Amino acid sequence: MATMRFSFAGVALRETETSSWIRTIADCLGIHMFSKMNPSGGMNNVGWDTTKQKEIQDLHHYAIRNLIPKAGVYQMNLLESLAQSASIYSPEELDSLYSGTNKKIEEINSHISGVLVSARELCKSGHQNWESVQSLRYHINRLSSIIQPV
Repeated sequence: MATMRFSFAGVALRETETSSWIRTIADCLGIHMFSKMNPSGGMNNVGWDTTKQKEIQDLHHYAIRNLIPKAGVYQMNLLESLAQSASIYSPEELDSLYSGTNKKIEEINSHISGVLVSARELCKSGHQNWESVQSLRYHINRLSSIIQPV
């Protein structure tokens, strides 16, 4: 582990503005600064907005660790019930069940893909990309509404 030495006086002399001085201290200490997101798409530099970043990380982890496995279980239950219904229903009724189940599985797959893409974009941006947050929330809400009856 490398030891970093710096002088507060040297840093203060090098940077005259308060905000740039704070950024320099944060860089020296290894603290990451980021901008606060607002829904209008603009970015306001307010320093350490860890609360918003933590909320987005929690949303991301909920989707990856909780919601996607539940969606996978729901898909397997759909397939098992469809396989069992083959012995009960007539071929005409079974075709309509197959098409309905297939549409539901495709919809679940598309929302799982949307969650994964949005989560990947959020990780790349350091949980700061507002469009990815909105996309992640949309796919989480849609996926939750599909698998909620389970």
